[in-house]
Amino acid sequence: MAIEVVENPDAGGGEQPRVRKFRRAMPPTFTSMDEERIYRRGRLAMACRIVAAQGWGIGCSMQLSCRDPADTSAIYVIPAGKALASMRSSDLIRVSIPTGEVLENNWEWGYDLNYVAIHRAIYAARPDVGGIVQGQTPHARAFAMGDRELEMIVQDSCTFHNRIHPLPFAVGMDALAKPESIAQCLTDGKGLIMRNRGILAVGATIECPISYYIRLESLCQIQLLAEAAVKGRGGKLVRVGEQEVKFTFDNSGSEHHAWLMAMPYFARQDKLTGGAMVI
Repeated sequence: MAIEVVENPDAGGGEQPRVRKFRRAMPPTFTSMDEERIYRRGRLAMACRIVAAQGWGIGCSMQLSCRDPADTSAIYVIPAGKALASMRSSDLIRVSIPTGEVLENNWEWGYDLNYVAIHRAIYAARPDVGGIVQGQTPHARAFAMGDRELEMIVQDSCTFHNRIHPLPFAVGMDALAKPESIAQCLTDGKGLIMRNRGILAVGATIECPISYYIRLESLCQIQLLAEAAVKGRGGKLVRVGEQEVKFTFDNSGSEHHAWLMAMPYFARQDKLTGGAMVI
């Protein structure tokens, strides 16, 4: 494995350690759009199973989608009421981003209008987004009940610095009528704290928001525990320094890093299902 040692461009006077850069695994490439479409659908089905394996997805509390690589004006969404743990690529519903019209559906299942309206608004405003994970997991819901931001108190939170924004409850519920309001809340961010609901994460492929969402749920739990333990006793949270936050974000905040962090979860599903091309 080739390793190249370079100086951190943000370091001044030896204040930061040098960063080791090395050859990393890369996302797959494809010989045709049809091949990529099969793969992306399969990865979305696997993402549903990953979510289920975390113990999430009671009722309709988790919503996932991905953009169709062969037709970027369409997305694949999950059917309402279908168990995430048994999701297959053939279960997914293909929906038009501009109109919400169902373009392909092999089953009698419909889709959740509100969640798909939120996702459609984001895909329409952000051509760079290829996957979205939205959920109402326990710690995300508890976190979203307060008027709080994600604090830079642990290393992982630094990867979301200035990239997680609040979404008022009323704005989320009115997504079908006013989709532009969703995009205005997200701007160029990695995700949203959906007030009184949970969190939403976006990325270039479905692997990225899966990685983000799992990390964000954990960060919500950590911050809630820290606030209860420290502030409840009259203390103050110790925050990561501004320079260290920037250093961490610059070196671990990329979408490629998020994709890498998701690989162990998908590797397990590869073993269980046979992979994205056959699921």
